[in-house]
Amino acid sequence: MKKTLLFCLMSLAVSAQAATLLPPGSRDQAPSRLVSAPAPAGDFERAPVSFAWALDPWAGLDAQTPFVAESREYWALAEASELQAGLAIETTAPGALIRVSPATGSRAVQPGQLRMLRGGKPIAEPESFQRRANAAQLKAAGMDVPDGSAIVQLAAEQGKGRFQVQLAEAKGRYLVHVFEPNSEYVLKAQAGRSHVLAGDTLEVSAQMGRGAAKLGGGEVGGSLISPSGRSYDLAFRNGKALIQVPDEAGTQPGLWEVHLSAGSFDQGASIQRDARTAVEVTRPTARLGGGYAFDAAALRFDLPVQVAAPGRYELRGTLYATGQDGIARPVAQAHAANWFEAGSRSLSLAFGRGNVPSGFGAPYELRFVELKDQARMGTLETRELAVREAGATPAPREVRAGDVPAPVRSPVGREARLR
Repeated sequence: MKKTLLFCLMSLAVSAQAATLLPPGSRDQAPSRLVSAPAPAGDFERAPVSFAWALDPWAGLDAQTPFVAESREYWALAEASELQAGLAIETTAPGALIRVSPATGSRAVQPGQLRMLRGGKPIAEPESFQRRANAAQLKAAGMDVPDGSAIVQLAAEQGKGRFQVQLAEAKGRYLVHVFEPNSEYVLKAQAGRSHVLAGDTLEVSAQMGRGAAKLGGGEVGGSLISPSGRSYDLAFRNGKALIQVPDEAGTQPGLWEVHLSAGSFDQGASIQRDARTAVEVTRPTARLGGGYAFDAAALRFDLPVQVAAPGRYELRGTLYATGQDGIARPVAQAHAANWFEAGSRSLSLAFGRGNVPSGFGAPYELRFVELKDQARMGTLETRELAVREAGATPAPREVRAGDVPAPVRSPVGREARLR
């Protein structure tokens, strides 16, 4: 009997091993500090929720990477006097689309009121445009435009170059949008990360190009704009800008926007481009504790979580198991969420033996771990590789980003984000 009891105790010790997570990699996000915050307003689910489902180990995973904005357009604010005289625009390809939208309190625009000039001389009406549309027609086509807007497309035979768009009936201020779908000049803009913590540094890159060739010179400027509307200047050098994200982040929900403007010259052409992209900014309200316990019998990872602010927190991760060829491949994904008050807490990823296909088993890896603040809708911590048991060999095709694979959606998120 003593031997049986000792064997059971030894089995339990083996099946629930305590260890330390691997250190964060260069692409991971890990809070270096925590901040307290009041519980957000709203009706949130308080009960714990946990899900797991099997993956096809042979299908491969597509990782999410920061979005690259590609722009063939630019905007200009114009006063009524400028449009009455003829606002100068530059085009680099035939068939440019020009949209004029009134600011609040300004006079609406009808497509038939817009005229095109070249060198200060009006272009004959039948030869100016190949398409016209008003706001109602644009909305019916699925475009979200302000009331009173109008859009025209320059006739292809007018070519490219410098024009003036005229609105004799202008009254107030207007936003003029020039889009060149046929242009080979493109501004590419990208935030270095799709999500960042308040107080950390964000890198933004911008590059003007002609086809596959990069254009040197030119100027780039931009701003990082919070959901509350506050703007922070971006100073570019050699196509890159670094900014420390201010601590006001997270007090108002919503994505932060990156607005960029670039100008350049090439082969006698003046090129203007504006681009926008977005980044998720989160206040560091919780982080992983650094350790974990692994129950090999149940295929469950228990991860401590340090919580500084009350809220609902979610943990997600992907289990890699080793196949008969000795290669570790993704076999299951698990998500778990719970409401926590401040303090030392824990979340578990229970993958379940039934989700591991035949022919796969130990040694295991825990990859693509994410800790999220569901109540404030932000990503707190990511680990591309959190656990690798001795003897595990990664799959030849490893995904790069520390995100949950793009095709997989979390049922925890659908249930837990109740307001």
